[in-house]
Amino acid sequence: MRSSSGTLTLESKAKARDIGEPEELLEERHSLEQPLRIASHIPLTIGSDSHGCQTSTKPIDSVSFNGKIERFRIETRSSAGHIDTLLDMDFSLYIPTDKIPDVSGNEHHGELINGPSRAVTGHDWHASQTDWTHASYGYGAIYFHDDDLDDAQWETTFELDVPKDLHSGCYGILVDDGVSTDFIPFFIRPDPNASRTPPVALIIPTMTYAAYANEHLHDESREVHFPGDPDKKDKYFHTLMKRPDLGISLYDSHNDGSGTIFSSLKRPVLNMRPDYSMWLFDGPREFSADLWFVEFLDRELGPEGYDVITDHDISEQGAPLLKRYSVLLSCSHPEYPTYRMLDAYTAFLANGGHFMYLGGNGYYWVTSHDPGRPHRIEVRRAEAGCRTFGLPPGNWHHSLSGELGGLWRSRGRPPNKLFGVGSCAMGVGKGAGYGITDEARSKKHLSFIFRGIESDTTIGDFGLVQGAASGDEIDRMDYGLGTPKNAVMIATTKLAGGHSDEYMLFNEETLYPMVNLHGTTSDKIRSDIVYFETPSEGAVFSVGSINWVGALAWKAFDNNIARISSNVLHEFVRRSK
Repeated sequence: MRSSSGTLTLESKAKARDIGEPEELLEERHSLEQPLRIASHIPLTIGSDSHGCQTSTKPIDSVSFNGKIERFRIETRSSAGHIDTLLDMDFSLYIPTDKIPDVSGNEHHGELINGPSRAVTGHDWHASQTDWTHASYGYGAIYFHDDDLDDAQWETTFELDVPKDLHSGCYGILVDDGVSTDFIPFFIRPDPNASRTPPVALIIPTMTYAAYANEHLHDESREVHFPGDPDKKDKYFHTLMKRPDLGISLYDSHNDGSGTIFSSLKRPVLNMRPDYSMWLFDGPREFSADLWFVEFLDRELGPEGYDVITDHDISEQGAPLLKRYSVLLSCSHPEYPTYRMLDAYTAFLANGGHFMYLGGNGYYWVTSHDPGRPHRIEVRRAEAGCRTFGLPPGNWHHSLSGELGGLWRSRGRPPNKLFGVGSCAMGVGKGAGYGITDEARSKKHLSFIFRGIESDTTIGDFGLVQGAASGDEIDRMDYGLGTPKNAVMIATTKLAGGHSDEYMLFNEETLYPMVNLHGTTSDKIRSDIVYFETPSEGAVFSVGSINWVGALAWKAFDNNIARISSNVLHEFVRRSK
C-alpha cells in the first residue's frame, strides 16, 4: 500500500494458478479527498471484518477474507520520490506464536486473532524443502478463514469458587434461565500436595473432545459428510445448526474448502455435554459415553478411590504426574496424544505401571499443544490415516511445535508398541461381540480375567451403542506393527461372527491390489482383546473398541463385559499393593 500526491495505491501479488501461468500483479488506485492520516489509536485489521457476526443466530454472510496473505507493508512516497516505510510486517517470523513483528523499525507489532493458519506455503515455496523449521524461504504466508475461531470472547456471567476439599473428578454446572437449560462440564484436578494419592487414575481425553468440538460431519453441503437420520438429531445438533459462530472441528473443512488445523475449547462445545447423543449412532459418544467409566469406577472403588486427570495435564506435566499412580485407565476414544504424552505412558509402563486401554482408535494422530495457550490444539492431516481431508504437501509440519504431522504410526510410534493393539477399521452399522480364545482359557495366569464368567464363550454381544461391545472405530493386535511378542489374544470378534460389510478397513491398512476391504472379507477388520506383561512387572489390558463402554454399562453394569473389566481392575490394584 502506497500513498502519494493524493492517490492511494494498493498492490497485491497472487501466485500463479497453474503450471506455466505467470504470477498476477493486481493494482488499485483511489483518489484521496483528504490527506491520508494513520492514527495510532485505531487498530489496523488485516484479513478480517468487525466482530459483529460473533453472536449471529443464522448463517454468517461474512465479508472476511478467505485465503493467504504474505507480508504486509505500508509506504508513503513524497512528491520528491522519497519512500518512507511506516509498517513492514514479516509473517515468516515467530511462526509458533500469535505475534506478527513489524520489521520497519517503528515497532507497530501485530497480533493474530482467532488462530489463522501459520506454517503454510507461500508464493515462493519450493518442494525441495517441506519443513518450515529448516526452510529459509517459502513460509511467509498466513492463511485466513472467515470461520477461524480461537476464543469466542464471551463475557463472564458468573464465577464459581470450588471447595478446597472437593475430590478430583468430573463435575458440571447446571444453568437454567427459565426457558432452557445447559449443563457445563468441568474437571477437578488432583491436589498435588495431598498426603494420600489413590493408586488409580482415569484419563479424560480432553484432546479428543477438542478435536471433535462442534463437528459438522452431518453437513451435506460439505464434500465429506455422513447422511444422518433426522430422528437421531438431538437439541445440541439443532442448536449448532443455528449457531455457525460457535466454530467447527478438526473434521470439517473451512468455508473455502481448505482443511482445519486448530481447534479450541474457549467456546461452548455442544457435543461435550452429559446428555449429548451422537446423531450418527443415536447414543452417547466421547464425553457423554465416558461418564459411564466414571459411574463404573464409583461403583468399584468409590468416588474417592481414584483420581481424574486429563490429556492436557499429562501433556503439560509429563511422566512425573503419572508416577503418582500404579493403575491407569483410558476412556473410550483417546485418539489425540502429544509426543510428551506418549513419552509419559512409555515411562509409566517402564516403571512397572498397569494400564487398561478401554477404548478404540487411540493414540492415533500427532497432536501439538502449547501450555501457554492450553485451550488450543493443532493437528495436521498428512498423507495417511482415516481422515475427511488431506493437507497439501509442504503444509504437514505443525506450527506450534515444528514436528511432522499425520499418524503416530507414520512417525514410528504406533499404539501397538505401547498397548498391544492399533486402529484398523470403522463402521456405523451394528457392532459385534467377542469370542474367547482357547489360548486364553488354557493359561492359568490369566484365569483372573474370567472369574465369574467361566462358562461364557461369547462376551459383549450386547450394548447401549450399536448393539455390541465392538463397534464404531476398532483396533486389533499386529506383531508387525509392534505388538509385544508375549501378548496374548484374550478374545476376538472373528470368533463371534465378526463385523458386517458396513465396516471398512482404514486406508493405511491396505496396499495394491485394494481388495478385501470390508468386514466379511478382511481378516484385518476385527477387535482384539489383548493382555501382556511388561519386563518391569507391569501389565497392559486392551479391548480394541470405542463401544466397549456401551456394553460395560448394559443392564446397570451387570454383564460379562463389566465383570471382566472389574476383574482386571481389581487384580491390577491388588498387584500395586
